[in-house]
Amino acid sequence: MKDNNTVTRKSQLLNTLSNLLEDVYSKVSTINTEGKNENKAFIDLVDKAHNEWKSAEQFFENVTDPDLIDHAIYKVEAAKSRYTYLLKKAKEEGIRGNFH
Repeated sequence: MKDNNTVTRKSQLLNTLSNLLEDVYSKVSTINTEGKNENKAFIDLVDKAHNEWKSAEQFFENVTDPDLIDHAIYKVEAAKSRYTYLLKKAKEEGIRGNFH
């Protein structure tokens, strides 16, 4: 009878271990998916910042009113600073993307 109890107990332990491993795998998969989504969102943010910078440069190039020249300059510098900051953060976080 000891042999049957031992086999039953080993079987129960294997089932418990199997369930535990499935739970761990599920959680790791969820974390990986969330990380990819966060990276995608950050890459989108960097792309948006780049587009804002380019738009600000176009505004500066096309402004004709002398009263708006300072505004255009500040707009370009602010957009450039934001984009540079986001690129730096991406590098620090190890986020890779098709950055400009």
